[in-house]
Amino acid sequence: MKKKVLAVSAACALTAATAVPALALENEFHGMFRVKGTISNFDDSGTGRATVANGVLSDNAKTKNFVDQRARIMYIAKANDDLKLVTHFEVDSQWGDNSYAVGRNDGGSIGADQVNIETKNIYLDFNIPAVPVNMKVGIQPFTDAYKGIYVNTDMAGALATARYGNFTNALGWFRLDDRKDTVNTAGVHSPAFSSGKDTRDIIVLDSKYALNKDVKLGGSYYLYNDDKSAYATDSTKSFNDIIHTVGLNAEANLGAVIVDGFALYQFGNLNDTRHLSAWAANVGARGKLGIGTLRAQFLYTSGDTRTNGTSNSFVPVINHTSGADAENTFYPADMRLILRDKWGTTDDRAIVYNSDNGGEGLFGGFVGYDANLTSKVFANANAGFVAAAKTNKANNYMGTEVNAEIGYKLYDNMTASIQGAYVFLGDYYDNSLDDPYLSRIVLNYAF
Repeated sequence: MKKKVLAVSAACALTAATAVPALALENEFHGMFRVKGTISNFDDSGTGRATVANGVLSDNAKTKNFVDQRARIMYIAKANDDLKLVTHFEVDSQWGDNSYAVGRNDGGSIGADQVNIETKNIYLDFNIPAVPVNMKVGIQPFTDAYKGIYVNTDMAGALATARYGNFTNALGWFRLDDRKDTVNTAGVHSPAFSSGKDTRDIIVLDSKYALNKDVKLGGSYYLYNDDKSAYATDSTKSFNDIIHTVGLNAEANLGAVIVDGFALYQFGNLNDTRHLSAWAANVGARGKLGIGTLRAQFLYTSGDTRTNGTSNSFVPVINHTSGADAENTFYPADMRLILRDKWGTTDDRAIVYNSDNGGEGLFGGFVGYDANLTSKVFANANAGFVAAAKTNKANNYMGTEVNAEIGYKLYDNMTASIQGAYVFLGDYYDNSLDDPYLSRIVLNYAF
């Protein structure tokens, strides 16, 4: 009997010991919920570059109204300070869009019951013991060191970041596409290539050096390799591309103002036929002024008319799977209609959608002011213009936007705001087109 008691006690002790790691796990939940109502003659709750051809810009633009919402839930399983699993999910829908179906960005119609949960991120975040290296392995967010004009998206890959002294170095590899069963340009369906052949990849190398507490310098090299020419389904897209992107960036705190900027140069081959020689540059500044912060940004990306064997158009990362969808941004401009809007959910229209501006490149200037009027009331105003860097049209001035927002802090983590924006279209467009505008009411909750 005594032996049986000892055996049972030992089994219970072993079970308790193996359960300790699970019981010690820290569970973190974060996320956000945003709902916004829009009235606009421009925003049609669609995505992509606004053109006359797709009817977004017209001489009889109809005013539309819609309500959409976005929810994001992040769960982090934290084993300790050196190891955690990060998961991030998203549900978008427009009120009245669809129900009882399967698909993303739907589920707001009567009855709801849509299968529509999207996976944004699932990755391990861990520190390597005894060395100052952090690893992120899996589907993760990544933004370039150039304010997102080259790439700002979620990608599957591995990123190692080392910090020592005043240096921070990051080395990563990301696989954008891996199609082992596709249709080539001749219409032939063939699974001849196995995984790892029909791919797009990016290798990134970013370095930062803190010269002192006020000055930071950085440099980057990004290698983009696209091996998908044999199975290209759209001849207008670039395949068999090898693009080298090198860049320098800097930031200096001058006391009253913080100045930053960058320069990027691209070279390589497009479609195995055209040589690439393109560049981009930016200068930005921000500083306290009165009760708020004054901001300014200037951005240039080179373009061309694509009439010879050399391309001078800056090449950002796009999504071949869903067309020419942007996987790049320039949110510091804080535009609503000219550039992609940071408030977008199911709607993602812009006059300039990708930072290459349809191959024509761009130059633009943007100013803004953010202010806390009281402990509860906040406001901001912005103005900016954009022109094509190089175009076959008689005029390159695309337009000037003015926008503003005023909001109220209902709780520490919930705000309500009203937004408005208007674009004065330039001579790049037919002068019969209606100027775009929008107004919004936004509720935003973050936790």
